[in-house]
Amino acid sequence: MKRILFSSLLLISGGFLKAQLVNNGGTILIEDGGYIFCAGNFQNNSGNVVNNGKIEVQGNFQNSSKYASGSGEDTLILTGTGTSLLNTGTDTINNLQVNKSSSTDGVKLNGNVIVAKKLDHLQGQFTTDPLLNPGFQLQAPATATFNFSAGREIVGKVTRTGWTSGTARTFNGTNMTVTTAGGTSPTSVTVIMIPETAGGNPSLAQREVKRKFELSQTGGTGFTADIKMPYAQTEVNTNTESFLVPWSYESGDWTARLTPVTRDSVNNFVSTTGITAAQFGQEWKIADPRYTFNVSAALRGPWNGTAMSTTINGNLPLTQPYNVTPFNYTGTESVTTRPITAVDWVLVECRRPVSKLPADASSSTSIGRKAGFLLSNGTIVNPDGVTPISFDITKQDASFIVVRHRNHLPAMSVLIPSNATGSFANDFTQLANVYKNPSAASNPVVLLSGASGKYGFWAGDANKNGAVNATDVSAVKLAISQAVTGYQLSDVNLSNAVNATDVSLVKSMISSAASNSVSSFRSDSNSNNNQQLSGEINSSVPE
Repeated sequence: MKRILFSSLLLISGGFLKAQLVNNGGTILIEDGGYIFCAGNFQNNSGNVVNNGKIEVQGNFQNSSKYASGSGEDTLILTGTGTSLLNTGTDTINNLQVNKSSSTDGVKLNGNVIVAKKLDHLQGQFTTDPLLNPGFQLQAPATATFNFSAGREIVGKVTRTGWTSGTARTFNGTNMTVTTAGGTSPTSVTVIMIPETAGGNPSLAQREVKRKFELSQTGGTGFTADIKMPYAQTEVNTNTESFLVPWSYESGDWTARLTPVTRDSVNNFVSTTGITAAQFGQEWKIADPRYTFNVSAALRGPWNGTAMSTTINGNLPLTQPYNVTPFNYTGTESVTTRPITAVDWVLVECRRPVSKLPADASSSTSIGRKAGFLLSNGTIVNPDGVTPISFDITKQDASFIVVRHRNHLPAMSVLIPSNATGSFANDFTQLANVYKNPSAASNPVVLLSGASGKYGFWAGDANKNGAVNATDVSAVKLAISQAVTGYQLSDVNLSNAVNATDVSLVKSMISSAASNSVSSFRSDSNSNNNQQLSGEINSSVPE
């Protein structure tokens, strides 16, 4: 039989208390194949513990002195009910096994713990106590083996040392892995993972899977990293699993990594590859980038006094028409059948300037856009003709919505706060909801007759230059002289024909703007026919 040597230790047992093992200056030697079972706390206050076998503890394990293994094959097994505190002091445990009685029992670090060879997390909770003691960590070399039973994970901070590139290393759970390649490898990599049940809450409280990740490394330059991040089904919230992507928190902004992304809704993880060294050391989260835009608007051109006409419906192209200057949109939206109430295609953008100021919301701040249909009832929908338009955005937080049409002036919303549901809403028929450039002479939208105070987009930008003026009248007249037909920019009232009514509409727009402000007029060198139309309506949307 293998020998266990006890010298100068105190074993306490009595009443309803479980047996406690306390070492106050002695030496405990567990020889190869030996086994100590402690139903209470194991406390090494002073002296030595030399473990060449196994120690099973159902209470706390506290090493305040010296713990070692001559063979390097020691195992510490934490079992029992309740929450056990674990503190190995400055010494290393080669093999650690967490196998509590149930999934609600657990182990909590009471200091840093180093595991040299193998971790087996079989049952129960395991936390480094990241919220109350963020400095505590579980540390292991990159070569150590981590095994997790289904559903088991470490809450908190895990560091892998002696890092080398080319191999996926497991951190807080089976599906929390990091791999690096190229450049100079880090010397160590740290992951902090806090699920919702442990208080995990990503910064800024935007749309998110309720689980917080923080990645960091020591050393290393020019490398790239592949990461896999897990989540629990209960943390999905308002997100759609099939759209989930990783997001990094950089300079106060959440930035989506839309590609490359792998999603596994069965095993509940999201992964991405090729993260640069500069991007790696950030807070990360998982979230659905596909936002819904509940937007309504009206175009003055097809407005007939009660609604927008769909006369042009039969000539609407089956593919979105905004792949030309000045829109330069390369989306592939297309349909086989036009929605019967579609007025025309429109282009919806979400803009998010860092300053959150409307004057800074230029096209360069666009974080996503998509072409959809404006229906006769004013709603803007996906190409399916039914659902509110939705598309992926690359940033979160308060934003501006811009709606553009091929021969009407665009309009931009006022700043709209973001929310955790992944949606933005704006009714462009209400003047208060539309941004007006302080230097603009006219309103950003025009009052619609017979619409009980509702507004529509200015019609008449036949040459797509962002203004309605005498040059647009000339463009329409030229189209009439050339007898053009079909889906035309010069058909500003969307009547399926280019004729004098289009000329009249453009002139009425200019006159309407002029009646609002004398300053809307300026000198113009057009022909005599257009001299009386020297006014101009300019878009309030920043370029």
